[in-house]
Amino acid sequence: MTRMIFVRHGQSLGNLERRFYGQTDGPLTDLGREQAGKTAEYLKDTHIDAAYSSDLSRAYETGKIIAAPHNIEVTPCAGLREIFAGDWENLLFTELLEKYKETFGTWCLDLGNSCPDNGESVKALAERIRAEVWKIAAENDGKTVLLAIHATPIRALACEWCHAPIEKMQEIGWVRNASVSIVDYDCAAHKTAVQLYDEASFMGDIATSLPRSV
Repeated sequence: MTRMIFVRHGQSLGNLERRFYGQTDGPLTDLGREQAGKTAEYLKDTHIDAAYSSDLSRAYETGKIIAAPHNIEVTPCAGLREIFAGDWENLLFTELLEKYKETFGTWCLDLGNSCPDNGESVKALAERIRAEVWKIAAENDGKTVLLAIHATPIRALACEWCHAPIEKMQEIGWVRNASVSIVDYDCAAHKTAVQLYDEASFMGDIATSLPRSV
């Protein structure tokens, strides 16, 4: 059994500006670093053996802040990146509604079946992220692992945790910035068990999340 601690990155500049970052590499805001610090405090007494993150800076920096009290290095993994958004990369949500009304409308209303124009489909993302996470779980059997990643990957993973098809992804909410989700991975039986999901009460009044309309 491998215990996986999933943390969404803290608030990024893209979050603040209401942009669709995808794999655009933007930094955390000062608030995002403060949120990551709150998560580090929340997890400081939790034993963590290893840490991984998306190689995008907003996730990697979040992982480093949380891993620092445990004196462990963070391993960046391209396979843990956010969805590649193609033509949508770095556009404002308002621009997406104007320029890609139909396809972005599918994203907002039928997420599991959506695909950014000239980008990665949500189904392809789900396959990529699941394969990477199971690989990390197998390589760290019996350990506790921190993974600092992104909102869409966590939402896609949650379908597997809930035994729901990707087409039901719309029914699962976005996790908040720097929130904690804990899932046990049984690699021998290829089963998962959710222990905690989107825990951010420790964030107090600095908690942030994606707009409900996205």
